[in-house]
Parts: sequence; structure tokens; C-alpha cells
Amino acid sequence: MEPQHLSFSVPGTAVAVAHARHQVVAGICGWGLPVGSGVVEAVALVTSELLTNAVQHAGDGPISVAARLKDDTVRVEVSDSCPTLPTPGLSDEGDERGRGLFIVAALAVRHAVETTESGKRCWAEIPV
Repeated sequence: MEPQHLSFSVPGTAVAVAHARHQVVAGICGWGLPVGSGVVEAVALVTSELLTNAVQHAGDGPISVAARLKDDTVRVEVSDSCPTLPTPGLSDEGDERGRGLFIVAALAVRHAVETTESGKRCWAEIPV
């Protein structure tokens, strides 16, 4: 597959999560990724989880979103201005939060968090 790339910024709001997820899905579908194969759905879910973490923990600042297709892998990156690195936590059965990083780990072949000059970048790679 040809390398592809998309990137954009969104405000640090809950509404932006859904908008960004739809924008990423539209972009990767435009690259010819097969809908219904599980790849598009996995990318959508990973995008939502990484963005939700950024919105919840990084405040109102702008959040950058990028998706890249290279060598049969889609890499989703979410960058924000908060230098605090996320850590997975254990959730109780009734908790509505605290499982996002576990979901990302389950869907991705690789994932990590990196510090940047302006905060941090969380990324995950999903095989096509």
C-alpha cells in the first residue's frame, strides 16, 4: 500500500473527540482500507480512546491528531500540551473510566507515550 498521511488539530473538548474520530475514519477509508475488516473499527476506537485521554487530562489546549499508513500499519498519534504521562489504572467493575489504555494495548501491535517539547504524544499502531 502507498504511504498516506493526515493530520489536524482539535480543541480539547468532548465534542471534538467524535468529530476527530469521524475525520480519521473518513481519511483512512479514502486510502482504500477495507470497511468491515476490523481495521477501520480498531482505528476508530483507538483514536477515540487516545483523544478522550487527552481531553480528560490535558485541559482545554489544542490537541493534534495524525494518522499514517505505512508498510501495512496504521499509526494513530495524539499530541497535547500536558507533560504528565498517562498510566494505566485498575478499574472496578462499575467504573465508567480507566480502561482506555488497556483497550489501546489490546488493539495495537505497538503503542507508547513520548514526551515532546510542548507536552506528550501518545501513539498506537494497528496492522492492516
